[in-house]
Amino acid sequence: MNQLTSSNPLQWLKRLRSGGKLGFNSLAIKKRGKIPISYLIILPEHATESDLAKRFLESMRNALGPRKKRNMKLLGPEIIGNLIDIHEFNDYIFYTDEDLNRWGKPGKELIGACEKIKVDTILDLNQEFAPSSAALSKIISAPMKIGFYSEEGEKIYNIMIRRKGEDLAESGFKEIFQILGIE
Repeated sequence: MNQLTSSNPLQWLKRLRSGGKLGFNSLAIKKRGKIPISYLIILPEHATESDLAKRFLESMRNALGPRKKRNMKLLGPEIIGNLIDIHEFNDYIFYTDEDLNRWGKPGKELIGACEKIKVDTILDLNQEFAPSSAALSKIISAPMKIGFYSEEGEKIYNIMIRRKGEDLAESGFKEIFQILGIE
């Protein structure tokens, strides 16, 4: 027998009205339960992490194979885009400081471009919380948003990966592949 306490009468009433469901949506990438088809990879904001991003993109391209790698889109600072070999990517958005407002938040044109992006999964490669990347992740519609753990990121990403010491990048990338079902 379910007890009604003073702390949950609204939940009880909502459950009664909704036929027993509390209205929580389960996390699903595709309705048929398959791995994601399209990915948006948010490049790190700091140039010191560009080599790491390069290795991740190469690993992801190899893991996806030649046909599926075309479903990878890139988003990030133009400075980082110049440091990464992007000749195999035909879908990317790079922004400069002029595309951000004085507080480092995306400007109207960048927001408009990002609102048009439709992907299954967002992968934020910033190892530490990056405000511009987080703001862009918030704007883009995707059922799965993966980022590295930070208190601020809890409101944005539905899957967060904890960093583990100095080998954080390699272990974090392996976890991302496991989550996505990519071998």
